[in-house]
Amino acid sequence: MARSLEETFRHYYKLYTSDLSLQEIERLVKRDAPGIYEFYSREVDAPDQREHPITRSFSFVGNMFMAFLLKLTPARRMFYTLLLLLFMYGFVVGQWTWASLAFICLNVLLAFELADKLTAKDELEMARDIQMGLMPKQAPACQRFDIACFSEAARDVGGDYYDFIQPASMDDTTYIVIGDVSGKGMGAALYMVQVQAILRNLAEQFSTPREVLESLNRNLKTVLRPGAFFTISMAKMNAKEELVLCRAGHTPLLHYRHSDQTCREIIPGGIGIGLPDGGKFGELLEEVSVDISPGDILLFYTDGVVETMNSRHNPFDDNRLQEVIIANADKSAAEIKDSILTALARFRGAILPHDDVTMIVMKAR
Repeated sequence: MARSLEETFRHYYKLYTSDLSLQEIERLVKRDAPGIYEFYSREVDAPDQREHPITRSFSFVGNMFMAFLLKLTPARRMFYTLLLLLFMYGFVVGQWTWASLAFICLNVLLAFELADKLTAKDELEMARDIQMGLMPKQAPACQRFDIACFSEAARDVGGDYYDFIQPASMDDTTYIVIGDVSGKGMGAALYMVQVQAILRNLAEQFSTPREVLESLNRNLKTVLRPGAFFTISMAKMNAKEELVLCRAGHTPLLHYRHSDQTCREIIPGGIGIGLPDGGKFGELLEEVSVDISPGDILLFYTDGVVETMNSRHNPFDDNRLQEVIIANADKSAAEIKDSILTALARFRGAILPHDDVTMIVMKAR
């Protein structure tokens, strides 16, 4: 009998702990719980600070519960409320049969909700696979540059985008593209897919980054919802020593110069696509040439890199990023990329990413 109990205990212990890890517990406490709180609190009015703290607390809990109920479908909302009342009634009057039945039915109802969540998660994972499949798995072979890339969404899918476009109409020419759709999640990812399809078509029609971005602005204005916007940097690379860069509101291009071992930010004029521009998008857009020498490093990145937060809510910022590049300038592009990711992870600590992180590292040969 004792052996049977021991085996049963071991079975259930393994059942509950086999996939458990410290990282998963941290995720539950530091990401999932705050995320769920934020999800429901969006529907709750701010408490009246003039009320007594106890009254305010009860009011807040009641409002959160109502926000939860309103997230259920009408049928599930009705059954959940009836079963909860039945459970409370059975508990108060000592009718344990009714309380037990209500408890079982409540768990069945929660199983329905869990099934919906798992189905949605499977679809998100499929969407993630499709999205990542649309972006290059590796950088194109290039005689002039050693290139390394990285992209990771803060959620299952995201709005960051990078690409290398080699137009069939222009020999020995590659467009380097990196962009960021406002927001996160599925909505941003859907915009990203549209941007990629439009850009690849436009790259065949125009010969300069500025012309491509002007046309992209005209096309996306009819697609972006009010309040949404898209920032992008686009560079044209060919057999010449220079690189032509155009930027529509995106983060600066970082240029490490091997000659004097310093980093500089290259920030051509330009405003994000979808932002109010008074019809002057084309006028604000600037195209610049960047002279490249052997040993120089170029870093294209999205704002998720420099806006990575630590536990004190301090951002990683541009200065730290430049320090990492300078300290690792003698390494390959892949090693520089890994050094940046390591620095971000150390700075962030246990805090999980709150924004998508994407970068392209290019080191001139």
